[in-house]
Amino acid sequence: MFQLLGRLAVVDGGGRAINVRAAKQQAILAVLMLRSGGVVSVDRLMTELWPDEPPATARASLQTYVYRLRRTLAPLAAHGVGLTTLGNGYTLVVPDRAVDIRAFEQRFTRGSEALTADRPEVAAGLLREALDMWHGPLAPEIDVETVRCERRRLDAMHLTASELCVEAELRLGLHAGVIPELERLVEAHPFRESLWEMLLRALAGRGRRAEALAAYRRMRDILSAELGIEPADHLRRQHQEILRGAPL
Repeated sequence: MFQLLGRLAVVDGGGRAINVRAAKQQAILAVLMLRSGGVVSVDRLMTELWPDEPPATARASLQTYVYRLRRTLAPLAAHGVGLTTLGNGYTLVVPDRAVDIRAFEQRFTRGSEALTADRPEVAAGLLREALDMWHGPLAPEIDVETVRCERRRLDAMHLTASELCVEAELRLGLHAGVIPELERLVEAHPFRESLWEMLLRALAGRGRRAEALAAYRRMRDILSAELGIEPADHLRRQHQEILRGAPL
């Protein structure tokens, strides 16, 4: 398994850690992993490792890093993992089942599709599985362009997965269970109105009308103070429905 959600980690078929210690080797591995099956040119890797100006020894150093990385990954050849040279570049082949990002994305996609098909129980199960794989942002210790771009994309996907999972569980009537999670989410993403909408719905659904109204005021104050805007129309309508005691 190649773990990139959180700090980079590699284990063999028996669960024993395979250590990739050097920072530049870690960066090469991460870039090749994120372009699994595709050829990454030597020039591209040099730009990733030395973004300002590569030293005169850059090409030779890169070859040495790749040679050592190939030796490190050699015990995984029996599991379909291979690092090879193709033309003026390198390619890393890794089965999808061995990469946590691929498993996360697959469950996210299937969970999203299940929710669209109005199958909330299936959606909640798949999305919870995806969220359980999340051990933190993509390889936070690695600071190269490809990793930074993928980190932003996956962070956005993780937040969407959290939203969709909560929505599925609300459809299943699990209001009480999602309230603490929604409180954490609105604290972390106070300008994301979809999260506030679900929090209001969850609180009102549990009969906690006063708390729902207080949450609306908190959201309105944040949007007004920080962005100079009022809540969206549908949130204002939701607020009126809570005031009337109408079911949401």
